[in-house]
Amino acid sequence: MAIATGRVRAPELRGAGGWINTAEPLTLQQLRGRAVVLDFWTFCCINCLRVVEELRELEHRFGAALVVIGVHSPKFPHESDHAAVERAVRRHRIEHPVLDDPEMQTWQRYGVRAWPTLVLIDPEGYVAAVAPGEGNGPALGDLIERLLAGRDAPTAPAFLAATGPPDAALAYPGKVASDGSRRVAVADTGHDRVLVCDLDGAVQREFAGFHQPHGVRFDAGRLLVCDTVAGDLVEVDLDSGERRVLATGMRSPWDVVVCPDGSLLVAEAGLHRLLSVPARGGEFTVVAGTRAEGLRDGPALQAHLAQPSGLTVIPDGAIAFADSEVSALRMLRDGAVETLVGQGLFDWGAVDGDRETGRLQHPLGVAAVASGGIAVADTFNSALRIWRDGSLRTVALDDPLDEPGGIDILPDGRALVADTNHHRVVAVDLAAGAVTPIPVAERAASLAGSAGSSLRLEATVELDGEMLDVSQGPPVHVNVSVDPESLLGAGARSWALDSLPAAVDVTLGRPGQGTLTLDLIASTCHDDVCTIKRTTRRHSLRVS
Repeated sequence: MAIATGRVRAPELRGAGGWINTAEPLTLQQLRGRAVVLDFWTFCCINCLRVVEELRELEHRFGAALVVIGVHSPKFPHESDHAAVERAVRRHRIEHPVLDDPEMQTWQRYGVRAWPTLVLIDPEGYVAAVAPGEGNGPALGDLIERLLAGRDAPTAPAFLAATGPPDAALAYPGKVASDGSRRVAVADTGHDRVLVCDLDGAVQREFAGFHQPHGVRFDAGRLLVCDTVAGDLVEVDLDSGERRVLATGMRSPWDVVVCPDGSLLVAEAGLHRLLSVPARGGEFTVVAGTRAEGLRDGPALQAHLAQPSGLTVIPDGAIAFADSEVSALRMLRDGAVETLVGQGLFDWGAVDGDRETGRLQHPLGVAAVASGGIAVADTFNSALRIWRDGSLRTVALDDPLDEPGGIDILPDGRALVADTNHHRVVAVDLAAGAVTPIPVAERAASLAGSAGSSLRLEATVELDGEMLDVSQGPPVHVNVSVDPESLLGAGARSWALDSLPAAVDVTLGRPGQGTLTLDLIASTCHDDVCTIKRTTRRHSLRVS
């Protein structure tokens, strides 16, 4: 972590896009007396998203004495769209204020050179430290502690809190998978769970307690899940629901496939690598990538990758993958990496054509199609593309998508697509372009009671062998909300608890029916690595 050596007054904040998560613009002048962290980020960047998770720990630790401000500084053209930034803030559950700076004015005023970069501003308004990259959370926390020592920092919030995930069956689904028959799996990323449903959308199983899961894949009687924020590859028994961690310690695993030899291949987005995991679990090995971010073909262990985020096995056994930060479709075959579409970190577009002229923009998903081509979820172009016979073409859709993140192929040849920002899953005829929504409808537990009576709510989350972190106070936090609010009477809506499972009581209000949402967050630590585990449950509520 680079500590500033001089007393440099922090430049004020500017951004043509405006503010998100705060009713009024913020100034550093009005935040005097508090420590302020500026997080220069862009929502395509996996390392930026990992830093957001580091900052959650600091926000919880210091409360209102610390204000984190995200300064969104775009890389891709799509990220200059204010509505897209707003959706990304909601999708990644960023609760602090975000300054949308599409022209990168504040980036330039602070001399920032890389995503992500953190800038710490002391309570007098001077730059105290600059920290590029991820992993700086502990050092930053120690410095904030020293800056605040002996001060009476403000205790009132500096901004309004963000809204929660959308009140819908799905919230920002990231990946999807077909079992080759009538079952599909959906990574319901915004709800921290995975659903298994049929092609009519009826939910058969719910597996909650993950932390922003992405990659899902059927493998005989089990479901493979990339528990992305936790860094684990998890096996779920589809009959019993029993879970087992197959591999751990990965940096943002984003997708998984089963290779022809039965081994598992994981796209490790955070360290720009492809990893092999034994079929029954164990230590992973690196099969492609050097940790260097870029586009370089050749022997797989010398190749440069850039945030691989989608995988598929093509008929000859090779692996095609979406390499999102270089806007590329690439291939791993016989120990070597080859680029089919893509030119580099700062070269993108929405152009059909051959290897030289075709362009993508931050693709996240790929799927081999029966005709020999590869379907691509071209995420930042909100498009589906087909690579076939050395050429890239765009599928003309009769219903638009919004940042599709995952794709698989159904038995009838249609594409199964996670239409992420529309909070839905669709089936797409790749020839005709017809888009058919799959109406996912979960069978949520119903709650009922009479007006004025007490209702007990219980919830828990899988800790995966980790211990609750009691070093900063009660490690379990529960929040309850209802729509309409009249369904609950007077009483607490938030609780801080010492253990799991959590059990809280609410008083029912006026008669009617609606939806009750329970959000549970547990802070854990294991081998000096601390994280947050979260689950959100929605129930229909009837008050008589």
